[in-house]
Amino acid sequence: MCALPPGDFNGSAPTRCSRRSHIPGSLSLPGRGLLFGTGWFLPAAELAERVGTVLNRDASPVILYRGGGISAAGTALALTLLGRQDIALYDGSVAEWSQDPSRPLATGT
Repeated sequence: MCALPPGDFNGSAPTRCSRRSHIPGSLSLPGRGLLFGTGWFLPAAELAERVGTVLNRDASPVILYRGGGISAAGTALALTLLGRQDIALYDGSVAEWSQDPSRPLATGT
């Protein structure tokens, strides 16, 4: 599960990473979309709506990442608040992943 903003996820935005886009097979769940502008989480019902099928998927654990891992931790907290307990955080995130040219990256949605 990728917590990058949409432009970073699809590869259209400039990035500080060595290559643009996301890890193949990951789904987009922008972390900032789970917050009010003040930084507080949205109410549980709205969080659940934004998260959608992530809570209902059989795949376990949910592995979260972002550009450097920090914002993905907030997304992990949001999923935990909604009852998901099988969450892992790839703290190296796409910044680490993209440094190795043998690792694939995907563009688009």
